Amino acid sequence: MISSWLLVFSSLLCARAFSAFYLHITDCDETFNYWEPMHYLLYGKGLQTWEYSPEYGLRSYLYLILHAIPAWITKHVMVASSVELFYMTRSMLAIICALFETTLFSAIRDYFGICPSIIWVILQIVSPGMYISSTALLPSTFSMYMTMVFLFAWWNKKFKLAILSIVISSLIGWPFAALISISFLYEILIQRRLFMLFIKWSVLFAIIVGAPMLIVDSYIYGKTTFAPLNIILYNVFSSHGPNLFGVESRYFYLINLFLNFNIAWCFALSFPLTAVMVNFKKPSKLPTNGFGFAALFKTLPLYIWLFVFFIQPHKEERFMFPVYPVISLCGALGASNCIKWMSQKINVSFRNLIVGALGLYTILSISRITALYFNYHAPMDLPAYVNESSVVQNMCYGKEWHRSPGSFFLPLNYRLSFIKSNFNGILPAYYKEGQDGARVIHSYFNDKNVAHDHMLFDYSKCDYLIDLDLGDEYDPKNAEPNYSLDIETWEVVNTIKFLDVNNSWRLFRAFHLPMIGSSKLHFRNYNLLKRKSKLG
Repeated sequence: MISSWLLVFSSLLCARAFSAFYLHITDCDETFNYWEPMHYLLYGKGLQTWEYSPEYGLRSYLYLILHAIPAWITKHVMVASSVELFYMTRSMLAIICALFETTLFSAIRDYFGICPSIIWVILQIVSPGMYISSTALLPSTFSMYMTMVFLFAWWNKKFKLAILSIVISSLIGWPFAALISISFLYEILIQRRLFMLFIKWSVLFAIIVGAPMLIVDSYIYGKTTFAPLNIILYNVFSSHGPNLFGVESRYFYLINLFLNFNIAWCFALSFPLTAVMVNFKKPSKLPTNGFGFAALFKTLPLYIWLFVFFIQPHKEERFMFPVYPVISLCGALGASNCIKWMSQKINVSFRNLIVGALGLYTILSISRITALYFNYHAPMDLPAYVNESSVVQNMCYGKEWHRSPGSFFLPLNYRLSFIKSNFNGILPAYYKEGQDGARVIHSYFNDKNVAHDHMLFDYSKCDYLIDLDLGDEYDPKNAEPNYSLDIETWEVVNTIKFLDVNNSWRLFRAFHLPMIGSSKLHFRNYNLLKRKSKLG
């Protein structure tokens, strides 16, 4: 038992460590809503988004403090640099994720059997979705951790722990993560009628978790603030809701989840149908020893989640993070049902078919992960080539603002600044430096995604500039000129290849296919530029 637990944990930890050190930041929301405020907590300066304005108070500082405490200790004990603290924090997240995954593995093994649990672990280890989500500094990743705790507790009838995990997930993580508990609530309230247990422990845990959050956030914001309530009011009850940002087509999640789980996603979608067929015991259709309604009920949180979020106009990859481990589980159960049926029909052993399916899944997953690294990692690497300076230096971003990894990747006397581009939404601005900087209400923030000139820096004062050379001629009248060709102003300090998405074939940019895909991809120079007048 212990040896299998250690094997699973060590295998998952290796995969999560790989994510910690090689994954680029895939979402600018992670940079500006979490890494930048955490930089402010650690160093007294950083970029602030409108969500952190006391006027709105949509984000809780308690979530950040829980991550900042280990970084603060490391910063003072080991005198670590900011980029070292970044990777230390990611490493901590990798360990936490692997621990919770191993805990869920034991629950899957006990409840569903050894075969689905092994399939699940393999799906988790090489999943591009878990590679992206496992070490992200995002509340949806935190809620994913809590989802694994919740499922372990629910399946093992540890109802108090299940309630606690949902309370923590919803308050400290993401309020909408409470959706995960709907089928659990049906069991505990309708089937078992444990009303007093639920009410008693829900209220108690809400006070235990919510009171410190209310105290911490009210102190930092300088006014009574309960962030989970504010984010619900904004997203559900405001006149515009969340649809000012990230409105995508109805097919967005179907495509995105295929990229992140490939054939496991297809098996996960098939699982409800195969579960129904198993439950009605139709031997001509599926073997009767498959996974039926009981298994479907325990994995119902996934399908409730998909229904709710698929119909929302505002779609983002991170919204699916809380159910990623359940996608792998339903993929494992769906694959077991489908492949048992196929093995009967074509007279090939179940084991051989499973190995073949997992082999295909692994090849596609590794291909996807490799593509993410080779195609998009340049923004994480380029800031390392700036020089230390005794005076303040301005690192500017134009059209590449959303790919910036943030202040953790710059020396402390560098300021991350934005110059004019074609982006017409609201950008972050610097916290007012000082102890009470988070309490200041700024007139340039708004909750309607309306741009403000305050966030734009004077281009002539930029010391460094990071820009993607798309091959256009230099035209200073253009809002996004090709700065790399302005050789009178800029010198190229370093360059790294970055995928030209618009001129590359979709399939070959999504998956790394070195032999047949290289001719279908076009790369451009991702350049670190230094102002020539500052040389010397």
